[in-house]
Amino acid sequence: MLSVLICSRTFAATQRMAAVAARHGIDHNVRTAGTGDDALAMQAQRPAEVAILDAAVALSYGAAFLTRVRRTWPRTATIVVGVSGPQLAAEAVTAGARGVFGSGAEADELVSALACSMLANWPRPGLKRKAEPTFGAAPTEREMEVLRAMSEGHSNAEIGRLLFLSEDTIKTHARHLYRKLGARDRAHAVAAGFRIGLLS
Repeated sequence: MLSVLICSRTFAATQRMAAVAARHGIDHNVRTAGTGDDALAMQAQRPAEVAILDAAVALSYGAAFLTRVRRTWPRTATIVVGVSGPQLAAEAVTAGARGVFGSGAEADELVSALACSMLANWPRPGLKRKAEPTFGAAPTEREMEVLRAMSEGHSNAEIGRLLFLSEDTIKTHARHLYRKLGARDRAHAVAAGFRIGLLS
């Protein structure tokens, strides 16, 4: 379960980020802190996987706070929000921030939404990505349909219409075919298909 620590010197900003986390459905394990000391105490009790830190906290004393978090809890990914200017953004990244967002009067909600969107898509331990197909593996039936349509000279868009699939899905099937057949492109894949008897 993803654990998140949000730290901002202003109560309103912390509550706003927590509310956006709730809207994204990731509030179940979100803790909020109002000061850097509170955040460090919470980290000492139970380190968060992700810390969203207000730039006023993260970059206090020349990024010393951010550096301390990174050294003490190297597995905690830090996202710094409310950074004003490229020099401070570079300082945050140098100190170990995994993400940096700017500031501005109208940007608060956007910054919060972007940070929470990153969290919603953050890789979670234990979840395995689907393995990419390897050379020599047998094509699936759907990949064979795509290969046959390729051999007939159809474009990806045309194949998509024939199979009632999106063009992006056809491109994914084609990419898998290329890997499985050791092909560079569609012409090479079709030639390989004929050579090894997949096509006749």
